[in-house]
Amino acid sequence: MQTLNTQSDKIEQEYWHSSARHYDAACAADTRLKDVSFYLDVAKSVIGKVLEVGCGTGRVLLPTAREGVEIDGLDFSPVLLSILEGKLSKEPAEVRKRVTLHCGDMRNFSLGKLYDLITVPFRPLQHLFTVDDQLAAFRCFNAHLKNGSKIAFNIFYPNFQYLDEVGVEKVELEWVDPQDSSITVRRSFLRKSVDKLNQVFEGEFIFRSYRGEQLIQEERSVLNMSYYTYPHVLLLLKNSGFQLIEEYGSYEKEPISVCKEMIFIAEKE
Repeated sequence: MQTLNTQSDKIEQEYWHSSARHYDAACAADTRLKDVSFYLDVAKSVIGKVLEVGCGTGRVLLPTAREGVEIDGLDFSPVLLSILEGKLSKEPAEVRKRVTLHCGDMRNFSLGKLYDLITVPFRPLQHLFTVDDQLAAFRCFNAHLKNGSKIAFNIFYPNFQYLDEVGVEKVELEWVDPQDSSITVRRSFLRKSVDKLNQVFEGEFIFRSYRGEQLIQEERSVLNMSYYTYPHVLLLLKNSGFQLIEEYGSYEKEPISVCKEMIFIAEKE
């Protein structure tokens, strides 16, 4: 069951609430996102049921269900889940029946069933800010897997030069507002501070909407994230009952040593 027991939890909910209407358009505009086929292949490689943690608006979950995979989705944000529910209602009946959605916290959910695979796409683990919370999540994943079943997840490789760029606003993405084709939305990111000891940074997305060259709206969403080192991940897996079996540095399955992304598949011991 979802709990809001810390200030960071409340900030997370505020972020998803304020940025939800731009989420799908921003993802569609982001040419760096190349993970769907990877997670789809992983899901199709198992026989049984899949749980996607951090399913959001269904960017990965819906293509997976369309390919015949029985999949549950778990997310912390009721707002994102409501968007996904709206999308799901427009899918054919055979797709809808493969999907069950749950609102919950990855650190302490209890669904009363075991899965053959858990996926955690697009870095929701980086919304956990302490080792205790990270371990709690991995142990919860372990408790929801059958023996010998797998978990697949990704996090970004920390670019320390980039992390040092504090107080510099950068325009990252631009798209046409799907609700009004006369409006262009530009998303910037501003990193406000970095806690290098605890491996957490504070920042915000800035959404500016333009009609022609006229700024008509500005919206801001706080975005705080943690970052992981490679040995850090290995220790989390080891201490939560997983054995690492595959690791990649990109979705093209380059060696993890290329240090682009950190992508892992681990097996429950």
